[in-house]
Amino acid sequence: MKAYELIGRKLQKARESAGMSQEELAKKLGYTQASLSNYELGKRRLYLSDLKRISQILSKPITYFLEDSDDGQSNNDDLSSILKEQFLRDILFEARDIKPAQRKSVLDYIQWQKSKEKGGKK
Repeated sequence: MKAYELIGRKLQKARESAGMSQEELAKKLGYTQASLSNYELGKRRLYLSDLKRISQILSKPITYFLEDSDDGQSNNDDLSSILKEQFLRDILFEARDIKPAQRKSVLDYIQWQKSKEKGGKK
């Protein structure tokens, strides 16, 4: 994974932990929501000065965005390999703006599709 993709993932995680929407953070930074989305997706690179502003707004040390993992340990669920697949990233990023009950419905649907494929019932 490229460094700016890792930074983007961490940016999204820090923003969500702070309880902010993309639109809210983008407004504070003077970005469009689409630009912030591109940073989070790793499609665009952030300048260090912008990253410094983001770290201040989200109350994270700038090193949080530059380290290989959030806690210095490897991720056992292999989330990074899942996020490398654009289609799966698209699903996750679309789901970020829906209510928790709607997310549950999406998860139920995915699980139903998987069980249907295996010939079982859910």
